[in-house]
Amino acid sequence: MTELAPDATRQARAAAAPRMAAADFTRLLTTHHQAVHGYLAKRTFGDPQLAEDLTQETFVRAWHHPEILAAERGTPLPWLYRVARNLLIDHLRARSSRPAEVGAPDFTLFAGESELGNDIDRLLNSWSVRQALSSLSDAHRAVLTEVYFNHRSLAETAALLGVPEGTVKSRCFYAVRALRLALSEHGLLP
Repeated sequence: MTELAPDATRQARAAAAPRMAAADFTRLLTTHHQAVHGYLAKRTFGDPQLAEDLTQETFVRAWHHPEILAAERGTPLPWLYRVARNLLIDHLRARSSRPAEVGAPDFTLFAGESELGNDIDRLLNSWSVRQALSSLSDAHRAVLTEVYFNHRSLAETAALLGVPEGTVKSRCFYAVRALRLALSEHGLLP
C-alpha cells in the first residue's frame, strides 16, 4: 500500500471536509464580518493587519463548520466570537514563546480593555454554559438548577422533585461530572 505524502494527505483531508454553501457563507460574512473584526481590532492594540488576519481565519473555520447555521442553534455570532478569541489567544501564546520583536506592541493584556470586551466575554461564557447545560439529561439539569442556581439544599431539592435525597446527591455528582466534560468541550475548562 502506498503512503501519501503529508501535503497530499492534508489536501485529501481538506477536500473531504464539509463546507458551507457559497450563498450561506456570503450571507454569514456580510452579516457578521464587521462585528468579528471590531471585536478583534479592540484586542490587537491598533494592529489592523493582525485583526484582519484573525478575522479571515475565523471565517475560514466557519466555512468548514456549516452546522453553525442550523436554525436551532440561533445566531452563529457567539461561535464566531469564541473562535476569534481562541485564535487571538493562540497567536499570543505563539508570540510569547518567541523573542520579542523590536517595536512590536505588547498584546498580553488583550482581554479586559473595554466594557464591551468584558460584556462579550461574559456573553460567550454564559452562552457556553447554557449550551453545556442543554446537553445534560432532564433529571441532571433539574437537580443542578435547584441545587446550584436556586440554592436549595439536597433535602429541599429531593422534596421538590419527589425523589430520595440520596438520588439527588448521586444525580448532582454525575451531573457536575457531565457538565465539566461539556464545558471543557466548549473551551471553558482545561
